[in-house]
Amino acid sequence: MTKHLYLLTLLFCTSVVFAQEQLSFSGYVSNMGQTVVAKDTNGDYQAAWDLIIHNRLNLSYYANDNFTFHLQGRNQFLWGESVSLNADYSETFAQDRGWIDMNWNWFVNDNNFLNTQIDRAYVEYVSGNLEMSLGRQRVNWGRTFVWNPNDIFNAFSYYDFDYMERPGSDAFRAQYYFGMASSVEVVSKIDSANNLTFAGIGKFNKWGYDFQVLGGYVNSHDYVVGAGWEGNIKSLGFRGEMSYYHSEKNFADTTGSFLASLAVDYLFPKSIQAQVEFLYNDPKNILDLNNGSALYQAPPDSKSLSFSEYNFFVNIVWTATPILTINLASMYYTDYKGYFLMPGIDFSVSEDLYFSLIYQYFNLEVMDQRSATNLAFARLKWNF
Repeated sequence: MTKHLYLLTLLFCTSVVFAQEQLSFSGYVSNMGQTVVAKDTNGDYQAAWDLIIHNRLNLSYYANDNFTFHLQGRNQFLWGESVSLNADYSETFAQDRGWIDMNWNWFVNDNNFLNTQIDRAYVEYVSGNLEMSLGRQRVNWGRTFVWNPNDIFNAFSYYDFDYMERPGSDAFRAQYYFGMASSVEVVSKIDSANNLTFAGIGKFNKWGYDFQVLGGYVNSHDYVVGAGWEGNIKSLGFRGEMSYYHSEKNFADTTGSFLASLAVDYLFPKSIQAQVEFLYNDPKNILDLNNGSALYQAPPDSKSLSFSEYNFFVNIVWTATPILTINLASMYYTDYKGYFLMPGIDFSVSEDLYFSLIYQYFNLEVMDQRSATNLAFARLKWNF
């Protein structure tokens, strides 16, 4: 607690001292109800409901032409049966993977608690083609839509749709640009267990494609090399990523792990977009599905992106009118002969007010038993 309070005080004081018109402030407030319906061990359906009030605040201060200070975070009030039925729910919710603990609960009651999480707190320096940043920040090296083997700093869960900003890392980052599409970048990160990750990436454009190659050392355990690309085959978008991990302790053996994702997207007439993606996740590092929370929690690292060796994803998005969007996302997991469906609608009530309905359905075969889980969400969100 002491470390994150010190950091917040420092950043706020910096903004106040230099307070001028260069201060940028934005965010949103959302009210979301959710219901979870699943079978218990007796085969009977059980339902649980929850209410989540979510407030995000984004603060940036442009001190001068070179320095910018960023502070962003979210407050969440959770109330319902997920809290009352799971004794460690609030404690798990407040766990911070970063080196500085910036995730805490203000209070915890039998069926509700209030949580604050700071996921961006960094200073940025820009001079010509050089950019450097220090602090908690998002480092996104991914190219595909859902599974990102190249995103070695910030693995995330696709199912957690209410967290569009994604988590950040406590890191130092330096980038140098040689042109519009060419750059080199180095990043060093440390997490809550004092594990070190550092890597470099080079980006360049060739034959109309954006390519990237990377290499580094992940979580004080694995060496990693990888590559990715993004471009078009006529009017078809084509992108992909691959990474190979190998333990530092057994570098001469054959126990490495390989992951690869391939994705295509196409825009049809009448504002219909289709996205298709495939992931191969080495079976030595797939997630343990016996942990029910593994579905929604961000993967522990970028070499354990799914609980199945072969994974398929299809998403159809239809912008029916300027204020109404309808989509249907789906996945298929070969290891569990199972699938996932997520239909949803987004409706713009006014310029800054949005209403969403989202449904998630998991159907998996675990230990020769078919299980199904239903989740329904209704959200009203105001941006400011």
